Amino acid sequence: MYTKFPLLTRTCLLRHLLGLIIVGLAGAGMAAPAEKPMAELVISTNKGSELQLEVRQIPMAEVLKAITAKTQVPIHFSVLPDGLVTATCVGSTLKQVLECLLERRADLVVRYPHIPDKSESKGQLAEAWVLGSRQDGTACSLTGNTLPEQSQQVSDTTAKPNPSDTLLKMAKSNNAAGRAEAIGALLAAGTKDDPKIQEMLEDAVHDEDANVRAQALSTLTHWSNDTESISVALSEAIHDGSADVRLMAVDGITDDVDLLQQAVNDSDEVVRTTAITKLESLMKQAAQ
Repeated sequence: MYTKFPLLTRTCLLRHLLGLIIVGLAGAGMAAPAEKPMAELVISTNKGSELQLEVRQIPMAEVLKAITAKTQVPIHFSVLPDGLVTATCVGSTLKQVLECLLERRADLVVRYPHIPDKSESKGQLAEAWVLGSRQDGTACSLTGNTLPEQSQQVSDTTAKPNPSDTLLKMAKSNNAAGRAEAIGALLAAGTKDDPKIQEMLEDAVHDEDANVRAQALSTLTHWSNDTESISVALSEAIHDGSADVRLMAVDGITDDVDLLQQAVNDSDEVVRTTAITKLESLMKQAAQ
């Protein structure tokens, strides 16, 4: 049944097979090692390249978390592009680096500090939102420097839709976190006195989710010029079942002593303390 080979022939065959195995193992050992996942942001003093981001085979969420940890700038997001990111981005501002990283696969909304601490902080962000991500399942790969800030802004205004419209759509999302983030972003990107935004915020302060209500109240009190609408919202929110919403109400009060006096007796210590501090400040201003 079996073919018999002379001893010498069998030895040669074994050596030949052993040689093939060794060559195969050597070939496997010579294969290029898999790229190690990493995300590193280097901050330097080199003009024009103050921020240098190097990303290799890592999810977008992890990249944004790493950037936040390094810069202490909150970056809000709910849904991000799928796939692993590989990118090299260099720029003078964080906004430039983020735009390079996202590569137009999502909208970026940023808010700058109202009063920068130093003149050198020009261009520094207070917080950012990543919105409208495209779920195409492809990996992002980009290498190179970002375009100058001014050039990017011109391109954005001609190529992108009104950010307010995008945020309004997201504010009606079934996802509570997405609604809250979109409403928060409207504070920076929302068109002033837009009746559609005003109506949406007045509805959102009654949202079933406490985080959405708190964010809507914050945006309404800081964005809207409708004092009557703000007053009604604050009067309701000061009795909300969520301490976060009540705290946001106290934060939004500018000169309503009656509401602050109600908040002084709140069941939550943080709300009480904040109300007392604000009430004392108003009393001092009135005495001057």
